Amino acid sequence: MSFTPETRRALVEHSERGLVVSSETIAQGASVQHKNVLELINTHPLSLERFGQVAFETRPGYNNSQIRVALLNEQQATLLMTFMRNSEKVIEFKVELVQAFYEMAQQLTTQRSPMTEDDIVAQALQITSARVQALENKVAQDAPKVDYVDTFVADEDLITIRTLASDLKIGENELRAILLERKWIYKQESSRWSEKEQRKKPMYRYSAMADKKNYFHAVLAHDAPRFRGEVMHTLKLTPEGAVAVTRLVSQMRRAADSLMSVEGPAA
Repeated sequence: MSFTPETRRALVEHSERGLVVSSETIAQGASVQHKNVLELINTHPLSLERFGQVAFETRPGYNNSQIRVALLNEQQATLLMTFMRNSEKVIEFKVELVQAFYEMAQQLTTQRSPMTEDDIVAQALQITSARVQALENKVAQDAPKVDYVDTFVADEDLITIRTLASDLKIGENELRAILLERKWIYKQESSRWSEKEQRKKPMYRYSAMADKKNYFHAVLAHDAPRFRGEVMHTLKLTPEGAVAVTRLVSQMRRAADSLMSVEGPAA
């Protein structure tokens, strides 16, 4: 299949998460079955989530059926393509997909007018407010199961700290530092031997404090190196926790704004 600039850009969708490509599009472009692409995503969830949480949605399928589709960002899509056998079709599509992401990003940059500092702050507050409302609605819907989150919470209800930090326009490390300083989570350190680097590398594991366990959920990573003899885990936020963290960050920002207004601009 030959691609033109128009058909190439059609590969990439512009969503609330940014530029993404659907698992359906990858299946069509690489000439493989869609179910095989989904199986590949399910086989490598931890690797893909290093670049953000993989989003899923349901779309109309053949004969009024409903199909589950994954939405992958550029890094996730590129990594997923490396997991496929490098046939001529796969290599060709990989090149076109990388170029499609680049061209769409360039187009959006050209269309986007420069924003003032006030515009950026206003947009960030608007996004944060919308996120808080959406998460509060989610908590209200899920209220009966939040009390039993350690037992019953589902993976699709969880959000990574990285994803929430991105939504709040704050650095992931900065958000972790806030949670550590507020004693919502704690950090453990260990080390493991790296055959590739021939040296010991530090390992870190984050866990929820006892009084904040309903805000977090430890997702076990059985295929990761063990941590102090235990199964490694990735700490994610429950819907209730995401709302609480969003409120915390918003309160800190309002406090900082109030302090600045009292002290006045720096000389």
